[in-house]
Amino acid sequence: MRVLFVCKASTEIGLGHLIRSRTLAEGLNRLGAFVIDFVLIGDASLISLVNGYVQNKITLEQEKDLDLQNTYDVAFVDMLEMNAETLLDIRQRSTRIACLSPIFNRMDQVDILFSRSRYQPVAEPGPGEVFAGPDYAIIQSDCGKIGAGEYEKTLESGTFPIAICMGGGDAPNKTLNLLRTLKNCAVDATFWVMLGEGYRHSYDELIAEIKNNKRHEIILARTNKSMWQVLRNCAVGIFSGGVTSYEAAFAGLPAINLIDQREKYFLIRELVENDACWCLGQSFEDSLNSLNEHLEGIHNNHNALMKMHIDSKQLISGNASEKIFSACADSIGSSEDMWGTRVIRECA
Repeated sequence: MRVLFVCKASTEIGLGHLIRSRTLAEGLNRLGAFVIDFVLIGDASLISLVNGYVQNKITLEQEKDLDLQNTYDVAFVDMLEMNAETLLDIRQRSTRIACLSPIFNRMDQVDILFSRSRYQPVAEPGPGEVFAGPDYAIIQSDCGKIGAGEYEKTLESGTFPIAICMGGGDAPNKTLNLLRTLKNCAVDATFWVMLGEGYRHSYDELIAEIKNNKRHEIILARTNKSMWQVLRNCAVGIFSGGVTSYEAAFAGLPAINLIDQREKYFLIRELVENDACWCLGQSFEDSLNSLNEHLEGIHNNHNALMKMHIDSKQLISGNASEKIFSACADSIGSSEDMWGTRVIRECA
């Protein structure tokens, strides 16, 4: 069967759409004999992140350059915005169009939405079918659940290890603002600063900020596939409310989420309501103002951290690829006839 992925990624908009699409493509490859065409619109250098996951990949500077030659059983789109003409071109080549992004300006024109949250940003006409909730959070294969014993050892290890990851691009350079704020934190901490492939800001500024911090140990780490090798050895994560926030809940890493603005709270609301993470405010600035106090409060509260570690791991099953496969098969027709493989349907 032939499947199309069309996503956007760049320093400005981040890498979340690319990573999510790549992860689902990998999951579908594990499930059966698929031919996958992967189209990245944006920064062509980022296509290297797909190497080893899909064979047929194309990079485009602009979506108007999209020129599809094949027909598809399903086309997955993952981006915030798309021109009507581009979506029409995809429609003419695909039996079904499925959206992977919870925010999309053409949501009422797609057949299926797969979203990690049951909450929606606004009450507007949506897609024909919606499959939503934490079980539809697409988790990278490198992210595994952290054992309770392993996490307990981390808590007892001495210096408090804290991970910082503001996304693969971090266009506003939140990372630098965080380092400026955290140097006043009274916790005896080691900060692991994760810098993604799309980070284009000056490392000199980060290094200068580190030199001004005499209280903490700070390690800059440019990571991609190795990210979860570092994160699983941390006691707390500080994230921006994107893909990594859901991976942290799945793995059992307690996390503080710093969202950009009130309108984006719906993306992590379900995690907060299930005690799978913290959200300190309705804007990045509000969160920064209370971040040090919060870290100082939870630093010695191992019981609260262990409870969040255990509770969050129950929230996300990690088998989103199977659920999405099954839902698409149901939407198209018989999974045995159309997709070549019988699957167990577990869609909610």
